[in-house]
Amino acid sequence: MISPLEVAPAEDYPFQTTFDTLLAPLFFIAITFVAYYAISYVMKKRIQGTDDYMVAGRTIGPFVNGSAISATWESLATFMGVIALMVQVQIPFLAMWTNFLLSIPLIVILYGQTLRRLGSYTPATFCKDRYGNSMSVVMALLIVFVMLMYALGQFIGLAQIAEILFGWDYTLSLFVIAALVTGYVVISGMWGVSYNSALQFWLMLTAAFFPMMLVLNQLGSTGWFFPPLGYGDLVPEMEAAQPGFFDMTFDTRWYFAMFLAMALGPIGMPHLAQRIFTSRDVEAGRKTVFWFVAVSALMFATVYAVAFAGVMWLTQEGLIDTVDEADFDKMIFYLNFAFGGDTITGYVVAGAVAGGLSTVSGHMLAISAAVANDVIEAFELEITEDRKTQFGYASVIGAGLVIALIALNPPAFLVVSILWAFAISAAAITPVIVLGVWSARVNRYGAIASSIVGFVTVIVLSPHAFGGIGAGGEGLTADLGIDAIMIAFPLSMLTFIVVSLVAERIDSLGVDPESNRALINEMHGYPDDDVERFTSAMPLIILALLMLPILWWGIQPW
Repeated sequence: MISPLEVAPAEDYPFQTTFDTLLAPLFFIAITFVAYYAISYVMKKRIQGTDDYMVAGRTIGPFVNGSAISATWESLATFMGVIALMVQVQIPFLAMWTNFLLSIPLIVILYGQTLRRLGSYTPATFCKDRYGNSMSVVMALLIVFVMLMYALGQFIGLAQIAEILFGWDYTLSLFVIAALVTGYVVISGMWGVSYNSALQFWLMLTAAFFPMMLVLNQLGSTGWFFPPLGYGDLVPEMEAAQPGFFDMTFDTRWYFAMFLAMALGPIGMPHLAQRIFTSRDVEAGRKTVFWFVAVSALMFATVYAVAFAGVMWLTQEGLIDTVDEADFDKMIFYLNFAFGGDTITGYVVAGAVAGGLSTVSGHMLAISAAVANDVIEAFELEITEDRKTQFGYASVIGAGLVIALIALNPPAFLVVSILWAFAISAAAITPVIVLGVWSARVNRYGAIASSIVGFVTVIVLSPHAFGGIGAGGEGLTADLGIDAIMIAFPLSMLTFIVVSLVAERIDSLGVDPESNRALINEMHGYPDDDVERFTSAMPLIILALLMLPILWWGIQPW
């Protein structure tokens, strides 16, 4: 495990860390922004109502949608923070990405088609139909919080890039970025964001893939022409220089926590679910998943090659212990400055900006949907379709302003805030959606209790809120803020099941499982033929019993 030492500031590094000339990065960024706004302007003409604005009329094709999902799912952190974590966590970080790739197929399998049949845009819309207005409001608030946490890091990262490039004050950089991002989301809605995100994915991939070919070639790799695997013949040299680089060093519970947070967390992320809902039909949704997994795997493998090459290069130069830990975020830029120069690094910066834009636009649409659509539905406000669409525009602008204001005093963590959002989603959102789709026995009392318990447990046990309280391991794994999911997830599931079944026994609460049967049959495409489906309590009891050893396992010191 590499543990960088505290050393001289970045400007004293014996390698290039900033641009000698801004011509290349400004050219590439300008061209890409012209393309984004052109796509947004053209696609704006297709918006006729809320269905067009929120889910692009459910008409996006598989290849475009798969690329767009991958771009939304990835982020600026893919270029910066993820590489830094890979340098620190090394080969175990692949456990995170393996579970990430499971998330979109799980969305399709567990609830994608069922929510399409209900015409739901978001988890909160589903919660209104399934649990009632109170749970819909709780879910909308959770979604807004999680999306703010996720988007916060993107705004900060984009502002820092603008600050470095132009020498602007951080505050000015932040609000310029907020205006640019908000502008094209408002102009086009999901139509433009979908096609922009697809373009942004390929910008990200090419900005990592092709420059890395040059880097690996100069490092001496014979497989340099395919970076995802091209570093393979350098593995013996890496093992000699960094013997622990490929060790699976963490406790087994850490890898299980990765599954809970990184595979189950995205299931509750509305900006990912919305992408599934934009598909034309079920068959297109399946093809979308294929393209998502294929292109995401290519991107992730390429980025891993970046981290590998960065460690290799710094080790060869004798500089691995001279780089400040926070500056590993900039590894991809350092590598390209060293091996490609300003022009190639300018294109890499444009790819990084594309990563930030693609993700934050999805977050802002999710926040917009939660506020403009879910709140209106929850309170049963009578407004016209045109007014609802206008409310969506205003919500995007408001979301951009709120995120920018929060980012004025940014937290000490950037990528970690994204991982924290996954943990909260897994504990507080995912159980409510999945069990609500597959069991008529869960109800609003259990759902509200589960969401509150899951959310509070992650907050309390995370090192980012109260610091002195913790769960799981120590050091880097605890700092990531994911260990708490080993307690929060099983506790949330137990709360959901126990409270729901107990509420059935209290006559004054008026819980009737049979009232949910017709709705669930409708979601799964079954006719209302009085056949008993999804009404047995036994699967819930078995699930609750399975949660007990997981909870006990998570409570034990690592």
